Amino acid sequence: MHRIASIPGEETTEDITLVQQPEAPVLLLTSARTDISTLAAALDYKANAKWKNRIRALPLEYLNHQAKIDHYLTTTAESSRIILIRLLGGKGHWSYGLDQLKKWQEKNNSRKLIVISGTKEHELELNELSNIELDVTFKIGELFRLGGTENINTVLKILGLILNKKEIDPSKIAFKKPADPTKWDWQDEQGPKVGIIYYLSTLQSGNQEIAVEINKSLRKNNLVPRVLWVTSLKKLRVQQEILKIFKQERVSCILTATAFASVKFSEVYEGKLIWDEINKPLLQLLTSTRSQEEWKSSHRGLSPLDFSLQIVLPELDGKINTRIVAFREFESVNKDLYSKIEKYKPYKSGISWLIKYIKSTIDLYYLNNNEKKIAIVLANYPIKDGRIANGVGLDTPLSLVKTMSWLKQNGYTLNENNIPKNSKELIKQILSKRTNSNESLQKAPLDYLSLEDYLGWWGTLTLYSRKKVIEKWGEPIASKDLEKNGFPIHGIKNGNVCILIQQSRGHDFDNINDIHSPDLPPSHNYLAQYLWISLRFNANCIIHFGKHGTLEWLPGKSIGLSDDCFPQIALPPLPNIYPFIVNDPGEGSQAKRRTQAIIIDHLTPPLGRAGLYGELSKIEALIDEYHEATMFSSDRVMDIKLKLKALIKDNNINYEGLCRLDKKIQEVTFEDSLSEVEAYLCELKEAQIRTGLHVFGQELNPYKVIELALSISLAPSFERLGLSQSLSDFLDLELDPWTDNESEILVQSDIDKLSFYYDKKLRIKGDGIAALNLISYNIIATIYQETYGLESILNENSPINNLIRNFLDEKSNHSLILYVKDKVLKRIVDSPSKEKGSLLDALAGKRIEAGPSGAPTRGKPEVLPTGRNFFSVDLRSLPTESAWDLGKRSAQKILDLYLLEYGENLSHLALSIWGTSTMRNGGEEIGQIFALMGVKPIWDYVSRRVVDIEIIPCSVLGRPRVDVTVRISGLFRDAFPNLIDLITRATAIVGELDEPEEFNPLASSIRNGGAKDRVFGSAPETYGTGLQELINLGNWEEQEDLAKVYMDWSKWVYKDSETQVASKSSLIECLERVQVVLHSQDNREHDLLDSDDYYQFHGGLSSAVEKLSNKKPNLYFADNSKYSKPKVHTLNKEIDKVVRSRLLNPKWIKGMMNHGYKGAFEMSASLDYLFAYDATTKCVPNWCYKEIANRWLFDKSIEKFLIKENPWVLRDMSERLLEAVNRGLWNNINNTESNKLKGLITRSERLIEDDQF
Repeated sequence: MHRIASIPGEETTEDITLVQQPEAPVLLLTSARTDISTLAAALDYKANAKWKNRIRALPLEYLNHQAKIDHYLTTTAESSRIILIRLLGGKGHWSYGLDQLKKWQEKNNSRKLIVISGTKEHELELNELSNIELDVTFKIGELFRLGGTENINTVLKILGLILNKKEIDPSKIAFKKPADPTKWDWQDEQGPKVGIIYYLSTLQSGNQEIAVEINKSLRKNNLVPRVLWVTSLKKLRVQQEILKIFKQERVSCILTATAFASVKFSEVYEGKLIWDEINKPLLQLLTSTRSQEEWKSSHRGLSPLDFSLQIVLPELDGKINTRIVAFREFESVNKDLYSKIEKYKPYKSGISWLIKYIKSTIDLYYLNNNEKKIAIVLANYPIKDGRIANGVGLDTPLSLVKTMSWLKQNGYTLNENNIPKNSKELIKQILSKRTNSNESLQKAPLDYLSLEDYLGWWGTLTLYSRKKVIEKWGEPIASKDLEKNGFPIHGIKNGNVCILIQQSRGHDFDNINDIHSPDLPPSHNYLAQYLWISLRFNANCIIHFGKHGTLEWLPGKSIGLSDDCFPQIALPPLPNIYPFIVNDPGEGSQAKRRTQAIIIDHLTPPLGRAGLYGELSKIEALIDEYHEATMFSSDRVMDIKLKLKALIKDNNINYEGLCRLDKKIQEVTFEDSLSEVEAYLCELKEAQIRTGLHVFGQELNPYKVIELALSISLAPSFERLGLSQSLSDFLDLELDPWTDNESEILVQSDIDKLSFYYDKKLRIKGDGIAALNLISYNIIATIYQETYGLESILNENSPINNLIRNFLDEKSNHSLILYVKDKVLKRIVDSPSKEKGSLLDALAGKRIEAGPSGAPTRGKPEVLPTGRNFFSVDLRSLPTESAWDLGKRSAQKILDLYLLEYGENLSHLALSIWGTSTMRNGGEEIGQIFALMGVKPIWDYVSRRVVDIEIIPCSVLGRPRVDVTVRISGLFRDAFPNLIDLITRATAIVGELDEPEEFNPLASSIRNGGAKDRVFGSAPETYGTGLQELINLGNWEEQEDLAKVYMDWSKWVYKDSETQVASKSSLIECLERVQVVLHSQDNREHDLLDSDDYYQFHGGLSSAVEKLSNKKPNLYFADNSKYSKPKVHTLNKEIDKVVRSRLLNPKWIKGMMNHGYKGAFEMSASLDYLFAYDATTKCVPNWCYKEIANRWLFDKSIEKFLIKENPWVLRDMSERLLEAVNRGLWNNINNTESNKLKGLITRSERLIEDDQF
């Protein structure tokens, strides 16, 4: 149902409000509302009286739907003679509207269409759509960009000439050019100077209220504002002027109220930004195009457009996000223009927060290091003493030890005698005090925050937020955490540095309702500890060390937080420095956007090839022996065959399953199975795994550098082949080591060539890949040796050494060698020192350089060196064309696998999509969804941004469409409102197609009265699935309990990015038909047993489908880590692969043992994730538990390691294995094993109680 409004912006409850202004000869449609307010002011001039009732103005945001555009053009525009459109962005921002306007103009040759760009970069692309002289459009565009009533008067004169069919001489069009930049309100004052940059058009439109209020607040706090108004930050001349002025003024901090960034994504790698030369913190002021009332009622906070232009794009400049300082509010209605006049009104609460933050930032610059106080916060979940200092891929305790030594060396106040020498000493210090664990209640906390202090702050909170906390936790005085002296503070203190354990989120074992409450507010103790940081410790800054804590995930708006949002309530307005792994842009961006985090990205953990070990190596050798014996018809064939069968069986290798899925046959012969086992062993051997943990800022072991460089260099890109591919070409091999199937037979000519350099048997392509990877490793080792110095690992006269020398000397390889040397090796080597330097710079109140993020081993060396404040992606271009291409190919493999297994087409699939992976890969899961549904993105030709979708006809598709149910993560909801809208649009279009049921199950379901929606997620302002808390607390009985919690947390229908409705019935209806539950992984820098997210989303979705359909769904895992070679297989195979290649691998185990407490922590976490995946899917076989028990806990050397470094983990893992037994997950344990586990629990508890750690 539609409603018509004559004044755009009139409120309505209908689906679509159609705009229909009274007709007029001239229409102005613009992306910038300042154009309208300036035009209104110009019309007040007496000289413009003739324009009364002859021109209308409309913000383009009111024509954001095809029906609105069509209605406006057939009504208001029908008799118009000129339509002037001013567009911020390229054609893709309003492609349908531009197409329809061209048709409007073509209907009558006397009509004039004038399209002008709001920015120089899109000028030619847009202005050439006009049907007046191009030079005139350039002049009109410049007049609008300069702004002001005098320039708009000139525009009116030009429009008058066009109406009167008079000739226009572009050379005679004059501009009123204000200084660019324009200085404003500069006074002779003393104090730290703050540079502030606004758009000149705002000044020209007479809307200076924000600037007036911010200047007044700065001066009240003895800060000196230095305001500049500019046309655009993308103009090089303007940039140079800003640089010159701010350097002369020696500003201590810079604020920008401009949208976009000073560079494009394509330019970000071309050189240093002006902000790097100024080297001061750069803050982004947020202004909402919504009114304050609209913002208050919005779960998102900032609108999607504001989010893109004021948050995402400015992150390219390394800007620190702040708070909303102004809202666009209604001022009047201009009856001539038939348009609302709106102005930005200052928001005093946001400005107050901003000024406090600026003061804190500047303090870091002016204070002496020995005066600065630093609060370091360590994550702790689950709440166990063996799991303190969480940090993905990071040895957080050792990194912290290093940090404390740097601080001491740089003059920060620490007691040198109490600085721990290693991570064990640090953990001992932390555990000597009260922690979050109930086992430590008898120990003294670091300090207390008195109830009086807390109540003084509590009274300043909003009624809404206090009510939320009280409903769950009661009044402060009744808090169960409150003790005689106040709320306990958990951590340790050394001089001016305190190290705090982030308080528990408060999920209660005894209260199952907590698990069903995704919007659980933080407890009084959680809030009290953050208050203590600022009120009692008087911290100058906070460091949240390692990915990630819970602060940025507290309930509240997605972006543009309010005083009701718990991240803002908890976190003081202080610099928040956040060391964060470089390959996780999503969760790092969440910290930037909700808690003003200054990211300092760090390297991934060391990565290397898994290799084979133990009996897997024996099987490989026996396979070689078997083939050799077969070739020579030896009488040993049967003996070897029997040994192989026994070994394969004893090692629980499901070769029949491997063979059926990969070879598409039903009867499996020994030869078939052996071929698959051989290929699988090659896959395991060459699997990329973590071989240790990263230590922030610590120089890397040369061999770890080489292994990581190999992982990066093997990946090809659009510009170059991967290293092993280039080597294959150099040797004139037929083998493509990056794309070929490991199980295929290697041609004899390749065997002959490679055998000269490789001393193992070569038969299948997997063997050839292993050989090329080994030679590639030695090539990189040689480059490293010649560049940085390293003892040679090769015999000087060996054939492989001669090959490497020839390869390096070959002229055609020089660009690749330079790439490996300068873009890979050097950047890896430089990363630790840059991490250290950036941390110290951030503490000194300096700027942290911006840089890209992502998975380096996916051919992205540009994310190195680390030590930068990473940014993510331009959400307007997603899914990218390459992501669509991979998604399409991956989707086909999903369809093929299902067809192979069941002999019929897949019709219903469910999957989860995450914000982090979407940022890393450009939207490959979106590509999968669209390909399965039978739709395709449409990209704007010039900008390559997605502007719409198109239906792929069934005749072209060649198979039925799949009804896809999507469970989005909370981060995806926050980060990609445009993609939510795109998916819901695709669903709506496919659901309305008139196609038979067998070709379109979605449309059929809707025609029969079924649910129309297919996008589900957690409640607005909340995150997660609830399973992490339930698994950790252990208060569940059956798999069904897990399914119930998952559905309670996932029942919100996302009708679009702004509209969410709780509808469990719709979720149930969608899930009960699902045949396949899919999850995708886009890189191999981590695996599905590295994080709780995999079991929460993949496992949780599976458990819900199983409960509703009464049958186990097919669980598929899409490995998209190689762009040119996406794979799809069962979850069972993926778990098998990860357990064999990493968990049981001595290489990984040794790597963890080298990291003491945190290494033991990682082992415990992996077992927890394996158990939780089993609890939700029943996909973990008995042998996994048995082998982990035998190889970890029953191994004397590992038991000794755990007792020495982390006895809590020894107990936790023993208890977890027994829990698996008790829940029927591990059901072939024997009495000896059970008693051993119980004995380990008793022993570790005794050590813990006696404090013998």
